[in-house]
Amino acid sequence: MADLLDNRKSKQNHPDREKEIPVQDHGTPNMKNELACLQGLYDLALTMTVGGNLYENLRRIAKKCRELLLADASSIALKDQGSDEFYIQSCYGFKTSAFKQMRFPFSKGLQTIFHDPASPRVFSDCTPDDVFDKTTVEILTHEHIVSGMVAPIGTKEENLGVLYVFYRSSRTFSQGDQDILCKITKLATSIIHRKQTEELLRESEERFRFMAETTGDVIYRLKYESMTYDYLSPSIRKLTGYSPEEIKSIGFSKLVQRIELLEKGLVPPDFIVRNRTEGKIGEYRADYQILTKMGELKWVRDHSFPWLAAGNQIIGSVGILSDISDYKRAEVRVQERTNELIESEEKYRTLVENVPLVVYRMKPGKEILFVNHFVEEVLGYSPAKILGNPQLWTESLYDEDRARVMDLWKNSFENGKEFVAEYRVVHKNGHLVYVMDHAIPSQTADGNTYCLDGIIMDVTGRMRLQEQLVRSEGLKTIAEVSARLAHEFRNPLVSAGGFARRLLSGMKEDDPNRGKVEIIVKEVGRLEGILRMVLNYIQPVEVHRSATDPNQLVRKVIAGVDAEMRERNVRLDIQLSPTIPDISIDRPQMERVLETLIKNALNQMPQNAALSLSTNWNKESFFLKMHYPVEHLSKDDVEHFFYPFTTFKTGYHTADLPFSKILVSKHGGEIDVSIDKSGCLLLTISLPF
Repeated sequence: MADLLDNRKSKQNHPDREKEIPVQDHGTPNMKNELACLQGLYDLALTMTVGGNLYENLRRIAKKCRELLLADASSIALKDQGSDEFYIQSCYGFKTSAFKQMRFPFSKGLQTIFHDPASPRVFSDCTPDDVFDKTTVEILTHEHIVSGMVAPIGTKEENLGVLYVFYRSSRTFSQGDQDILCKITKLATSIIHRKQTEELLRESEERFRFMAETTGDVIYRLKYESMTYDYLSPSIRKLTGYSPEEIKSIGFSKLVQRIELLEKGLVPPDFIVRNRTEGKIGEYRADYQILTKMGELKWVRDHSFPWLAAGNQIIGSVGILSDISDYKRAEVRVQERTNELIESEEKYRTLVENVPLVVYRMKPGKEILFVNHFVEEVLGYSPAKILGNPQLWTESLYDEDRARVMDLWKNSFENGKEFVAEYRVVHKNGHLVYVMDHAIPSQTADGNTYCLDGIIMDVTGRMRLQEQLVRSEGLKTIAEVSARLAHEFRNPLVSAGGFARRLLSGMKEDDPNRGKVEIIVKEVGRLEGILRMVLNYIQPVEVHRSATDPNQLVRKVIAGVDAEMRERNVRLDIQLSPTIPDISIDRPQMERVLETLIKNALNQMPQNAALSLSTNWNKESFFLKMHYPVEHLSKDDVEHFFYPFTTFKTGYHTADLPFSKILVSKHGGEIDVSIDKSGCLLLTISLPF
């Protein structure tokens, strides 16, 4: 009662302060009072729907709360979004301004209040220090506050604020009082939520308006029922030259010249309409070429989504139109450039795959990154074989040249210098191939060599030509010297032979010197034969070529020696390959060669032996093989088979055998002679087509 008297005295002493609501009987409200409270809340809700900002509406709530609960003071504290504190937003019934300036930490008592928003915190006869801090307790004590209720505004998950009602006298609060306070806090919560939603909506509208008015893209909303736009952003004028009203009048489809779907390419204009009538109206992407008001062609990309009404019913589409003219022009340039690159690559690939050169790329570890198909002509290995086993590249180097070539590669990688070198490689089949290698290093920006790009040329033909030229020059010199020597030999030999024969013809049969003269005549005759062979060997040979069937040539020669073969009881085993193309040869000369070789074979063979003769061919050469047994033929005889003045058995003009080798060589061919394990001689003639 003393506190109450002090309150009354204080009011009398301060008439300029806010008019206090008379303190009424604080007994439990009856049904009439509860209905009055509900009517007051209803009126308050109606008032706030009319208008007012959040600050004004919260002041109304705080003031109405004080009136409905017959409180001495009321206040609303809101959560500070920038900190973990609550500040006083609305305040009624306080005599000083100290409470209005208070900030309450969330961790001091208020945290427990939000655990159960439906049950306000009630205190009587004291100001609890577990709800208020020491400073707040002092202020409330100075205001003579002794009882009250504290209820949260918000939910467990969302702490928006706190609603206070204070009394300067001790009071017991009924459940009805607490329910009224909870209804008021729910109303405050809904007001804050509504204002927050309105603010977010306003910000969203501002952002949308800013985006729609400033961006170069056009935002639209299209109704399918009328196929009209109920919204077009102002950017449509910049894109098409037409205002939104003009587009709505003439229709955007009138501007479209062609339509391209991202996956289907060019489609007819009715394709989109057909899709919509068939219900295919989901997310949509397409490119339009349009004709603007100024007569300019532009490309526009349309990206839209379904516009859904209640019940997920599609009533239209919402989308964006973007100017992609620059992108389309760049796309065309890229495509043109790509086509040029593809064409250039095809030309390069055709050149690399068909040029009669080995084109390769090598890494520093001598690993082959690329090699074309011509490598199979030079090394005998396919590109796949070499790429699968890079060691074949170095293993194919001729032993005598390997160290030199490896040094060239090393120096090129280390110093970045190209090189041109000739060396030898070993073909898969075992024969040597002379090559010229021109390698150029490729370097990074910092000067490091990361690969060698090179070409390899087969120069075996050139080397053979050089050898032939050297040999021809040597033969020419030998021929000149031999002709001079033969001339010098011929004169004394003819004189000596003439006198010896005349002397022999005048001698009697019983002359004791006749035997000696006969020896002189015989040896002179032998020397004359050798001289004729030398002259035949060194004389120039002219070749007159014509197309000839090789099998027919063989049959003709065999027919010419048939009598001799029967005389010596020689069996002939002949196997001629069919469909051999014609070869370009001097037919009479080659007939002479075959006849010489067959007669030589008959002379070397024992009685009743077999002579095997066969023909074969590939894409480059014709082959004739002779196989027969021989008697008294040494290894040295085989090596000097075509040399003049040989010591092995002959039975015809000895000049014909070496001359046969000369004729084959004149045709660009070769003759090889060898002895197999059974003691038979194998003679092979190869002639190019």
